[in-house]
Amino acid sequence: MKILPFQELYSIEFIITEPLIKGQNWYTRNNYYSCIGKPKPSHTLLWFKNCSAKITCSNGEVLFAEKNQVAFMSKGIEYTVDFFDTAPHQDDSVVLHFQLKNMLGEEITPTLSPQICIKNVSPALAVTIETGAEEFNKNIVCVPFITSIIYQILGLVCRRQRKRVVSHKFKYISEGIELMENNSDKTLTEIAEICGVSEGYFRRLFREYSGENPIEFRQKHRIEKAKQLLLLDTNSIGEIAEELHFSDIYHFSKTFKKVTGISPKKYMKQCEISL
Repeated sequence: MKILPFQELYSIEFIITEPLIKGQNWYTRNNYYSCIGKPKPSHTLLWFKNCSAKITCSNGEVLFAEKNQVAFMSKGIEYTVDFFDTAPHQDDSVVLHFQLKNMLGEEITPTLSPQICIKNVSPALAVTIETGAEEFNKNIVCVPFITSIIYQILGLVCRRQRKRVVSHKFKYISEGIELMENNSDKTLTEIAEICGVSEGYFRRLFREYSGENPIEFRQKHRIEKAKQLLLLDTNSIGEIAEELHFSDIYHFSKTFKKVTGISPKKYMKQCEISL
């Protein structure tokens, strides 16, 4: 299983399969759960809706969860959970099980250790999870709806983890990173000045952050967006070039061919043939 931290999941496509969601009452189950000797067959998100808990991993690691928090436990680990403040006739927790793969079909996981991934579930998200849990009692379950809830939770976690990493490790260029990711039309010199650092220092830190130099990063992501716009076939190539802040249609076409190996027109024709 490939480990990809939540902040790295932020920018890649991944697939959720075999989703399941249901409410749980632990008051009638002695307030205890164990999968010691029976490794988890799926990834788990556990919302402590009306209770708190102590999660003890098989390696001795202990994690405390408060009411209204969400914990993530990866596939394959073994642990016990002691539940507190439970009550009869209510859902003490809501569990979401799923499999997680990248686009190559490889199994992935954000972490091998249990962790609190949401410290306070918003009222809107709470309603969504509760509505999803009601699906479990139906004969015909809306799988896309359950899958969408898991995507929503993971998307929220990914964004928050990414923001935390940027605001701490890359705090000196955090504003510049945001400008780059939002496809600003400012030059690198202007972005570096906004961050109060030299252009060379910005380039070095940005490469450490993204794995690419700023020019490559900007070009790659603009072209990926251009490919989506070309498929929509609602704008001309010139309009797409302008929308994505290329200096002119020639610059756009040249960059597109450099990144993809073909011209925008040829890309559109290939897509029409495949459809």
